[in-house]
Amino acid sequence: MKSLAQLMLLILFSTLVYAQQLPDSLRHAYLHATDDHARYTTGKYLYDYYEESNRDSALYYAEQELLLARKHKEKLAEAYYLDNVAYQLIGMGKYAEALQNVLDAFKIVEDSGNERQKTWPLFSFPFNGSNRLLLLAYTHHMFAILMRETQNIEQEIVHYKEARRIALEIGHPVRQMLASMNLGRSYTIAGKLDSALLYETEAEQITLKSEYKKYLGQVYSTLGNIYFEKNNFPLALEYYHKGIKISKEENNMSGLTNSYFFLAKYFLANKKKDSALHYSMLSLQTIKKLGVVRWYRVNLGTAYENVYLSYKLANQPDSLLKYQGLALEIKDSLYKERIKNLSAFQTVTLNEQLHLQQVEKEKLAFQNKIRIYLLAAGIAVLLLLAVIFYRNNRQKQKANKVLEKTLTDLKSTQSQLIYSEKMASLGELTAGIAHEIQNPLNFVNNFSEVSNELLDEMNTELNKGDIEEAKALAADVKQNLEKINHHGQRAADIVKGMLQHSRSSTGQKEPTDINALCDEYLRLAYHGLRAKDKSFNAKFETDFDNTLPKINIVPQDIGRVILNLINNAFYAASLNPSNLSAVAEGETLEPGVKKDPMIWVRTKREGHKVLISVKDNGPGIPDNIKDKIFQPFFTTKPTGQGTGLGLSLSYDIVKAHGGEIKVNSKENAGPPAGQVGTEFIIILPCS
Repeated sequence: MKSLAQLMLLILFSTLVYAQQLPDSLRHAYLHATDDHARYTTGKYLYDYYEESNRDSALYYAEQELLLARKHKEKLAEAYYLDNVAYQLIGMGKYAEALQNVLDAFKIVEDSGNERQKTWPLFSFPFNGSNRLLLLAYTHHMFAILMRETQNIEQEIVHYKEARRIALEIGHPVRQMLASMNLGRSYTIAGKLDSALLYETEAEQITLKSEYKKYLGQVYSTLGNIYFEKNNFPLALEYYHKGIKISKEENNMSGLTNSYFFLAKYFLANKKKDSALHYSMLSLQTIKKLGVVRWYRVNLGTAYENVYLSYKLANQPDSLLKYQGLALEIKDSLYKERIKNLSAFQTVTLNEQLHLQQVEKEKLAFQNKIRIYLLAAGIAVLLLLAVIFYRNNRQKQKANKVLEKTLTDLKSTQSQLIYSEKMASLGELTAGIAHEIQNPLNFVNNFSEVSNELLDEMNTELNKGDIEEAKALAADVKQNLEKINHHGQRAADIVKGMLQHSRSSTGQKEPTDINALCDEYLRLAYHGLRAKDKSFNAKFETDFDNTLPKINIVPQDIGRVILNLINNAFYAASLNPSNLSAVAEGETLEPGVKKDPMIWVRTKREGHKVLISVKDNGPGIPDNIKDKIFQPFFTTKPTGQGTGLGLSLSYDIVKAHGGEIKVNSKENAGPPAGQVGTEFIIILPCS
């Protein structure tokens, strides 16, 4: 009897929802539900009703559903409502809380142990396949939305595409449609209109064949934007109006807000003052009713701005000033709140990174996957905060305390990384310096011994009374002392160079002989490697342009770049080509036996630029990792041998000098010695 009553409730609720009636009956049934399952089922329909029409109500019911799912250990239902809570929080601008919910959902849906779990009802549309994989696609979709709102378009597109891939794999057209719809939006913002039209048309075709048309209005709105950007204004206007009509029918306030907003933009662009004001007001009213802080490209501030621009177009100064003030006030308030939310989002990201480092020892494979998400999000947020801080400081001339602290910490971390890398390179130089300093010291010792013998002979000749012979011997002693002084000064210069390398750079540029700098670091690198590994042997050639002028650089910094490239070249030249053929992201290389390893160091002037080339005849760099070699912490060397910072910091140093680093590589070039595998070229400006 109880099951029959629940079945009748389900039928009643479905009829109510899809007939677009007010949810009074649902709320009554929810409050008077006799058990948790009935309350959960009713709450699900209430959430679906409010999902795109009232953020506050939707969040309330999503949180209640989450509590019920956890109480009854319904893991997949828990993941579903973690994502739904995140969706509403994103719309409210609470990115840190949203991120934590999405990460918790990932932990559930990526656990294959939850594959066969029977679950309470989830999505509105029926599906007989894997609910876990469907939820995995849904969670990727939520993460993509979060990346969109925190302006990380690269990760946004990656996760939308992953959601679409899974949807195609499990045969779920609605989930495929939602991913394609959002990919169309993303590519529209990126200015890639052909790709945008391809995905948005796919979303439209799938929706028209389906009974699920909740988001068709948003599809039409995006198609309107695409055709607007393509200057096809009649077709854009047609799609905007279609978007308004279907969004009203589906009670989708998000879609209605977008259509009103962009239609107002359309009429503003076409100088239609009455229509612009009409749709600007409608956009403002619906966004207030929906209760969003920021969504897609629409927020309360931009809605007020449209009204202000409409009054400006209509030449109504009183209303213009009123709404201009409101727009500025709201946008400033939203801007400050967004900074606060992004800072909290960053804190959650960094805390999660620390947690993952602890878990790494026990669950390395799982941790690496999450680390990718968090590292990408963390770097994106840090960069985003830095840009926002800079623009805010320029435009408003006031400090934002949270952003200022973030930027300061970032600069401090960067300085520490640069200093650590410099000390690491100093360690590599030590053996080479020891070899270099030994040569003048040997001369000093030898000439000292010879001078000692000459003094003995001079004393003997003086005792004999042979003054002329004694004078000749004294002249020889003087000559030896000059040589001792010369080689002593040479040793002092080497020590001075070592101290300059280890000293924190002041950033002061000075005229520098590039040829001498290259020659010095080439010899130091070679002898350093020889000292560390007696079996190491490689040939090198130099071709220095003697017409090069001295150029203004920070010699310690550019020397560090040259040293890093030469060390890398010696390392690559000694690699066995077969070791590199199967390298993939995340894998490392072990040096192998290599015949005729060789590098070339050349300098050349081209116009107002000086080129420093470091080539090797190693196996080359695979195409699949070429784009990553300048990224921080990326290395193909075995664990403990590479920090992944050398090329990244070298890139920053050269860029700070107004130059650039280029790389040319031919994979599996190898021997003979004349065939070059990889060439790095430093390009520096000169007067």
